[in-house]
Amino acid sequence: MEYRLIRLRGRAVTTQDVIDKAEGELNSAEICKTIIVKDRGGAKHAVLLRGGDRIDFSKLKATLGKISVASREEVMEATGVESGAVCPLTLSVHVYVDERVMELERINFGSGDHMYGIEVLTADLAKALSYTVLDLAE
Repeated sequence: MEYRLIRLRGRAVTTQDVIDKAEGELNSAEICKTIIVKDRGGAKHAVLLRGGDRIDFSKLKATLGKISVASREEVMEATGVESGAVCPLTLSVHVYVDERVMELERINFGSGDHMYGIEVLTADLAKALSYTVLDLAE
């Protein structure tokens, strides 16, 4: 799987941070974020969506039941990294990918380190990750 490491000039936590701090060319429409959610039983799940999109919780509820966004502490516990640096490729929880992400030719996302991002061809995502595609964004 081909990938590109995106170096950042400073700590990036938000999508706007990535836009402002990326070294080299970066298509802001390809920036994605991984959000950790938890279900009623406390099990964690990940949602990968475009950086400017928001989770439509009523859509996700149809699959997972009542869910909420995990706290900073729960994100760290589930992923081993802080919010804003979560890498979907290293997770041990199931990943749900919003269908709009799959429309992009390339995507980039957190690497596990606030100073770097990873860019991959969307078509290659399945080579490194098992996931479910759903309509999840508002």
